[in-house]
Amino acid sequence: MSSLFYIWDAGQHHPDATIETLEQAEYYATNSQSTGFTNKLKNWLLDVESIVTNPELTENFDEEIIKTFSNVKGYFNFSKNIFSIDNGLLAGSKYLYKVLIETLRQHDLVAFDSGSYIFFSRNKIFPDQQNIERMLDAVKPITKEELEQFKAVPQTQEKLSIFADEWLEKNRATLHFYKAQKKNQFNSLKSGLYRDINPEIYESINILCVNDRYTLAYREIALTSYIQLRPKAILQITRRHYVNDYIFQYLPDIHGIEGNAIHFNQPEQLKSVLQQIHDFLIYAESQHKDIETLNQWLNYGDEKYYIKGGSVLHRLILAKYLGDPLYDRLVEDALPYVKMDKYFKDITVEKADAEVQRRLDELLSR
Repeated sequence: MSSLFYIWDAGQHHPDATIETLEQAEYYATNSQSTGFTNKLKNWLLDVESIVTNPELTENFDEEIIKTFSNVKGYFNFSKNIFSIDNGLLAGSKYLYKVLIETLRQHDLVAFDSGSYIFFSRNKIFPDQQNIERMLDAVKPITKEELEQFKAVPQTQEKLSIFADEWLEKNRATLHFYKAQKKNQFNSLKSGLYRDINPEIYESINILCVNDRYTLAYREIALTSYIQLRPKAILQITRRHYVNDYIFQYLPDIHGIEGNAIHFNQPEQLKSVLQQIHDFLIYAESQHKDIETLNQWLNYGDEKYYIKGGSVLHRLILAKYLGDPLYDRLVEDALPYVKMDKYFKDITVEKADAEVQRRLDELLSR
């Protein structure tokens, strides 16, 4: 069960009692009265709404936060006299936490954070008021301009993901990715970021964040090459490049293949990772100039190490389609990477070749 952040008007809730301990704070926070919100609480909510919905500050709040504090008059009919917020929402923005505390103190309200076990009032914060106020002072709002100049890091994973897409579009002149809808046998009008390399080949990209919502970092980039073998037959080959610490991996002997990304503590770290991705994407485009060059890169070059499981069969399909003279050896060498997919854990060279042929025949029959 998630912990809650409680806000109330102490003068109305317990006018004859002054909170001196955390136990008292927890008691009053969790024992509301059916008297509704006071004007102080309503005015505080309106104040928070004006900050969260300010267009100049939207980079500090994700969609869930903005939705929660939009049209706050809808909360005015609550029967209880305590307003509570899930701490999971606060985890999405350090700046929101600061806004809540600063505004509630201005409105002479009190609050109890049951997750961190802290009490807040106009004149008191306990325990450790000095350190908490120092921490709050250190939190500053960021602007879109600061993000674009790499003077700040996006405040949430949602914002970090959006920033990656905007960064790709901003660098369209060199990377050539743009938002579009593509239609092929794998998906119907799928919207995403693509680049058209030539009439036979295009590529899609997704820059993905780590799974832990409290860690602001890019985990990997997923790239898919689409190769048109016939008018209605498109072969897709997906590759995954991970970020290890702040190093983007694309040279297996130097960077490795698997990695764990680290939280962006400084904007320079974010800038460095994206610059590495930028340089790789320019090189990757050069390897897509024609089908033969792409086959060499995916089946013989370093890129083959970033293709695993069932996708390995797709790079073998490309080799077989082109009549690669070393196809048999490629199948044998690729077997360990195919077996990384549990579905193919018992596959043999013969079975792999048969599956490649089956998929190729099915593709060409479209």
